[in-house]
Amino acid sequence: MDYGSRIGGYRIRLVTALLGLTLLLPLTGCGVFAKEFSDGDYAETIPAALRESDLGVTEAFAAKGIDGFTFYLGVGIDIDQTQLSDDALAEMLQIVIDGNDLPTDEMRVTVQNVNGEFVDLDDLVASVAPDIDTGYSDSRLVVTTEQARQIIDAVGREQ
Repeated sequence: MDYGSRIGGYRIRLVTALLGLTLLLPLTGCGVFAKEFSDGDYAETIPAALRESDLGVTEAFAAKGIDGFTFYLGVGIDIDQTQLSDDALAEMLQIVIDGNDLPTDEMRVTVQNVNGEFVDLDDLVASVAPDIDTGYSDSRLVVTTEQARQIIDAVGREQ
């Protein structure tokens, strides 16, 4: 019986297994990959809650997305008005926060008015919470959950 070849074969299998494990661990531990596969009821609950509110919402959607290593919740809202009040924005953000059951890094919110034009949410936020540095691009308000809460609190302090 040749024990040398058995030990050599064992070592090769061990090294291969350890190498495979070393390559697999960073991917399974990476939040982005874990978050991408997470599911929730957000796609039904957020749009339904927005439509059922008294905010003039005619249509809404919610979808998860990934941008680089950022996992976000995208929310689109259509309203039956030409402008959006800061109170309405605060209520919409609260509905999104309450309905978000995903481990998201940020929220990206767009609002279209009755004419199909995007509402400038950045100006609206700047008027009520100028200290909050939002990421605003292409008509999207990009905020973390904490920033959304700060906006809601700022609107509440205004009243």
